[in-house]
Parts: sequence; structure tokens; C-alpha cells
Amino acid sequence: MAATTLLMPPNRDTVPGLAQRLREAREAAGLTQIEAGEQSGVHHVNIAKFETERATPTVRVLLMLAEAYG
Repeated sequence: MAATTLLMPPNRDTVPGLAQRLREAREAAGLTQIEAGEQSGVHHVNIAKFETERATPTVRVLLMLAEAYG
């Protein structure tokens, strides 16, 4: 099975405010970045990158996070 890319470098085509909304959703779920990583299968370092606009999550990762956040 081929490895799947979970993050992309930031670019100008990102959804405005996505990083802030990801952080708010995680906090609303009552999760730390580490807990969110454990529940979603996305490494907590990548979650931090998404929340600070240092990387852009793929659609697959967004779905993983959405499921973990409820």
C-alpha cells in the first residue's frame, strides 16, 4: 500500500480562517493537540502546523479531524 500524504505546504489557495476554525473545533471538543492526535491518527505536530498555517491539511486529514472532534 502506498503512503498517503497527510499535509501539504501552505499556499495561497487555502481556505481563509481554516487554521483558526481547526483550533476552535479542537478546543470545543475539549481536546489538547496530543489528545486530538491520538483520537484522529494525525500526529500532534501536524495538528500544530495546521493550526498555525505552517501546513495545509488534505481533505483526508480534515475528515479524520472532523470525526475525532465530533
